[in-house]
Amino acid sequence: MSIGIGENLTGSFGYAKDKLMGSIGNWILLIILTIIPIVNFIAMGTYLKVYRGEDPKVEHIGKSFVDGLLVLIIAFLYMLIPTIIVGILGGGSLIAAATSGSTAAVAGVGAGVLVLAFILYLLFALVMTPAIVNFARKGFGAAFKFGEIFGMIGKAGWLMYIISIILLSIIFGIIGLLGMIPFIGWLIMLIIYPFLIVWAAKFYANLFE
Repeated sequence: MSIGIGENLTGSFGYAKDKLMGSIGNWILLIILTIIPIVNFIAMGTYLKVYRGEDPKVEHIGKSFVDGLLVLIIAFLYMLIPTIIVGILGGGSLIAAATSGSTAAVAGVGAGVLVLAFILYLLFALVMTPAIVNFARKGFGAAFKFGEIFGMIGKAGWLMYIISIILLSIIFGIIGLLGMIPFIGWLIMLIIYPFLIVWAAKFYANLFE
């Protein structure tokens, strides 16, 4: 990435402000599409455009719907892989420990399985974001080209990537506190949700340019 985290945060914020506040009608449409089940795939596909350098404008809804659905499939597959690994390794280990008749062995293996699960899910979650960016730019198969994906992370810098995730999560978490305010807070979060997604999408688009 050629720009720092702070510059990326402010630049991507400005991008979201320009694209959404410059087209209030499109913003309202994104709000509506986002809250309707199934139809919200259109919104997901629209947000995906930002990764390709396109404006998050609601158009070509058929393609946007398919893209949004594919994002869900990619996320499912990325979470399925560690689930299968943990199930096979953890299940076999627990059975072996249980047959030994040792409660301590079962507890130890159980703790080990939990640690393994945490590490695997964290790793796949980290890889999933650049995978979706790669999908947006190059097609469905690119979401599973791990050489390219790790290359994207390597180019951005693993430390830079992790710090970016933490910082963005903190910022969004603080903003999310508004949702704790009954009614008004919920309404505010509903309105700004598309803004936050476009902001984050542009941030990661810049990070993995």
